[in-house]
Amino acid sequence: MVTTLVLSLALVIFGMNLKRAPDTGPAPAEGEPVPAPGAGPGEWDLPEQTWEPLPGPDPLSPLYDAQVTTLNALAPATLEHCATPKTVRDEAEWEAAVRDQWFCVHRSWVPTFQQLGWLTTAPGVQFFAGEGDDSACGYLEAPAFYCSAGGGSVHFGARHFDMARTWDLSVNEMVNHEYGHHLQSLAGITRAKTALANTPVLERRAELQATCWSAAMTRHNSAFSFGQEQYESWMERLETMRADGVHGSRESLLYWGTRGLYAATMNDCNTWAVPDDQVA
Repeated sequence: MVTTLVLSLALVIFGMNLKRAPDTGPAPAEGEPVPAPGAGPGEWDLPEQTWEPLPGPDPLSPLYDAQVTTLNALAPATLEHCATPKTVRDEAEWEAAVRDQWFCVHRSWVPTFQQLGWLTTAPGVQFFAGEGDDSACGYLEAPAFYCSAGGGSVHFGARHFDMARTWDLSVNEMVNHEYGHHLQSLAGITRAKTALANTPVLERRAELQATCWSAAMTRHNSAFSFGQEQYESWMERLETMRADGVHGSRESLLYWGTRGLYAATMNDCNTWAVPDDQVA
């Protein structure tokens, strides 16, 4: 399912105004995720978990250009005014939900793009029946995929519709994942990847970063309260996502898909800075 064109696959079966924070003591180690602020009395919070800091960028690495982007220091965008996640009943409802989530995610990121001087045009959303679809990047069979050519387009197919009928976070998860590939394109990560020889490990780095960013955006989606039920649902999803040579092993999917929930910055999902065995 890997193509040599600029293209990213979805997982199968399966703004930002920066403010100076008050001085609260020593900063965390570079790249170390910091859990969300502690919940108040009676409020749910993520299970306490310790994360090892990710390695810093290596100027001698062929992946250096992907390791270092202007997104790294930024917190994940808070998704504002998105629809509350729910299962869909028919194709019309599914298409509307996908479009709503896609453009909501895009609107939430636009202030950041404006600050960075990036393109703010939203990639088009297309739907297809059957197993695959044509795009500016060629034909691909997948439940959903993103193509960066021509300013970008995202394609959602019948297999994702089937998923969205049974899991309430499916549209949120898949749209966020594919939008992660759009972020990679804007940040120059996709360009840095395609400048190298195409290998499965490079595809896994791209896919696992998108999985991690999808988790981060899910945690920062103001449309719903992410509590114990959503956490358990998310973890069950990570246990059932397709694990393969492109999307990553089960261990890698669980690691990056969970790490993203705790991410304080986009760099906390920097799959380009770690050894190959961490993106197996």
